[in-house]
Amino acid sequence: MAVTEREKGRKMQYTVLVVDDEEEIREGIIRKIDWEQHGFKIIGSAGNGNDALEIAESLQPDVVMTDIMMPFMDGLELGERIVRMNPDVKLLVFSGADEFDYAKRALRIRAVEYILKPIGAEELIATLVKIKRDLDEAYDSRRNLATLREHYIDSIPVIREQTIAALVEGRMDKEQLEKKSGIAQIDLDAWGYTVGLLEIEPGQRTATKKLFPNHDEALIPVTLKQIADEALPAYAKVSTFYYGDMVGAVVCLYREEDIFRLIEGMNRVCQIMQKVYRVKVTGGIGMVCGNALELRTARKEAQTALSYRVAFGSGQTVYLGDVEPQKISALQFSESGEELLDAIRLGDEDAVRAQVKGVFGRLQSQTPNNSQLEVYFIEIKIAFMRLLQAYGLVSGRLWEAIEGFHVVDSIHSLEDAERWLAEKSLAVSRAIREARSHSLSMITARAREYMLENYGDETLSVEKASNILHVSPNYFSTLFKKEIQVSFVAYLTEVRMKKAVEFLNTTDEKSYIIAARVGYSDPNYFSHVFKKHFGVSPQRYRKGGSTAS
Repeated sequence: MAVTEREKGRKMQYTVLVVDDEEEIREGIIRKIDWEQHGFKIIGSAGNGNDALEIAESLQPDVVMTDIMMPFMDGLELGERIVRMNPDVKLLVFSGADEFDYAKRALRIRAVEYILKPIGAEELIATLVKIKRDLDEAYDSRRNLATLREHYIDSIPVIREQTIAALVEGRMDKEQLEKKSGIAQIDLDAWGYTVGLLEIEPGQRTATKKLFPNHDEALIPVTLKQIADEALPAYAKVSTFYYGDMVGAVVCLYREEDIFRLIEGMNRVCQIMQKVYRVKVTGGIGMVCGNALELRTARKEAQTALSYRVAFGSGQTVYLGDVEPQKISALQFSESGEELLDAIRLGDEDAVRAQVKGVFGRLQSQTPNNSQLEVYFIEIKIAFMRLLQAYGLVSGRLWEAIEGFHVVDSIHSLEDAERWLAEKSLAVSRAIREARSHSLSMITARAREYMLENYGDETLSVEKASNILHVSPNYFSTLFKKEIQVSFVAYLTEVRMKKAVEFLNTTDEKSYIIAARVGYSDPNYFSHVFKKHFGVSPQRYRKGGSTAS
């Protein structure tokens, strides 16, 4: 089935970012044509590469038009970084210099067009028509139901799907794995392994059906898997598979840093699904294991990571290693017990109470004897102690109360047992929530402290800070903004500007020396940021032109 006439008739509007250090040229390009008439919309403009990169990271434009010769970061470096960040972007480079070397470098960074200034309206329109045709084809290919059906049939070799399913569900032994690792595309010599799961958020299927009026419900996960198949291999060695309504990936890792690349890749899938289909997808990644036979545990942990969307928001990827302080041993509990422990970890008190009632509803139906009840509660006690130990809560009254608990002395009826379990489940949940909150605050506090001590380091970045703090860049960036209400870069700039004002007020040092002291090797860029921050240049501020503090 081809794309419907309704879909073909839809006018797709693509977003454009214009970058040139000469404001007159920049505004001239924006005013030169009727962008909307040709299927485009200007979403931003910038006068230098640094500002443009920040806008591109935030707004994810479809097209970037950039001059080459600009201060702070030239257009070729900007283009290279944007293409690395978003491989689907269409890059249009223009320059006043007819130099072959520039054109060659532009092609090397995958620019779709190299245009000489001055840019005429007809030439610009012709270029945009070509770019729009390419973008339309890419979007139609992703939305074409016939293509999705073919991908569904061609991309699911039954043996491979069965092999991976057996592996992540723990139905495979060492001998079987060695025989079938080639079919499953699992490298048995990899450094480590994990499982990632991608799940379309509840309530999003309605949005997908609106996008595809005659959409077969079975194709919804196919759409997600196709995007995963296209995007993830650029970030990690993966074997994707269907897991219920979710899409999973068995991942081979070759060094510790590969987990961060996997997070980036799964976030990229989430971004594409949101942008192309307006559908929110959340990712979850389990802990790294050293043996492919342990992937069953990693798959369960990926499901646990998905449940943290309640705390950290949907539409992004959560790595369990970021949100749980250490790997928690598999708790020797029934399935109902695992659901209770998940509710306790997430801090949802209503869910905890509901799970406790569920546990005792099942217990009552089984009418356990005293011996069976004692064994069951010993398992619960051990599970609670493991949870508390994982969060460093191995002292205090709660630990002592659980450690000293004896079924024979404390439980005289199922009602007593339910009351004790509800009370201790809620107490453990609150203790974990407080410990996690303290841990998150400690991470941001250490980050701010590190920033104050190292603001003069020009290479200070989210990646460098997260490496020092032993968390992934994506998790650290999200956490920092949630705690401090501004991004890491914005906060670092604020620190540097305050220090610059302090040095301007208390020393006679030249502006370029102060620039270097606060982390800017380029004095011109320092002056640009200072003026943007305070409204005047550093020189004018020193002469009394501002009351910045």
